[in-house]
Amino acid sequence: MMGKGKEAERSQKEVWVWHEGALAEAVAHFLFESGARALVQDETGERPGLFLSRAGFGPSGPAPDLPERLDRFLEVLPGWFGGATRVWAEWRNAPVEDWAEKWKEGLEPLEIGTTLVIKPSWCGYKAEEGRQVIELDPGLAFGTGHHPTTFMCLEALEELCRDQAVRFQVLDLGAGSGILALAAAALGQKDITAVDLDFEVIPVAKTNLAANGLTDRVNLICAGPQALRGPFDFILANLTAGTLIDLADELLRLAAPRSKLILSGLLKDQADQVIACYELKGFKTVKIREKGEWTALVLTGPVEK
Repeated sequence: MMGKGKEAERSQKEVWVWHEGALAEAVAHFLFESGARALVQDETGERPGLFLSRAGFGPSGPAPDLPERLDRFLEVLPGWFGGATRVWAEWRNAPVEDWAEKWKEGLEPLEIGTTLVIKPSWCGYKAEEGRQVIELDPGLAFGTGHHPTTFMCLEALEELCRDQAVRFQVLDLGAGSGILALAAAALGQKDITAVDLDFEVIPVAKTNLAANGLTDRVNLICAGPQALRGPFDFILANLTAGTLIDLADELLRLAAPRSKLILSGLLKDQADQVIACYELKGFKTVKIREKGEWTALVLTGPVEK
């Protein structure tokens, strides 16, 4: 019995979840909300687009009901994305690791275009002249800039805001860690509204805004787009293909004439469907960005509505 006890002290529970890349953000969000101390996500290499998410829960372990809740979540998850993709999970005993530190491995300062840098709070960085540095601690929110969808949104945002004399009324829809609102503020925008339906990520975004001295530039709200009036000159939405299609009428309502939209969270084979939906509403596709299997779109709004 003593030997088993010592073995238990040297190990801890972790969960491994296999899923398609399109489900990565949803899986991460569920696991963090369920008490994961940290998460490592990588493409498995077994077949294109198959990802493995490993979550550790620290010495106290996961909540007793989490395996059952996770099974129910994974059963309905593919349907939310309009497909029948199989996802599955395994619980394993693993050597005790400091998951908070493990999760930070590989997250280094991220240079965006010629004027922006996203710097994790635990990293050092000496900025070149002319670069705006954002210090970010994602906490329990998803959004470090390293995921291709976020990176492409930041690239498009940096390109469009490089001329800081141009001022927009900006909407960040699905703020998460606040990374896109932070970037817009660091790039000179002063009238920014950031919204998220998840009340648990609002404090994370608020902390990141305060750490960068940008609180006064961003109006942070726990709400959906239906609660907003607009109009907005610039709308950022890094969501999912299905959600973007469902929100097309709302974004049309909120968009100012000739507005600019940056939409991401899309796999390459989902882009045409989203483009078709928005072009039917009068938007025009200006640019399509691709990185790996992911796509981001830059659109302009109708001249008149």
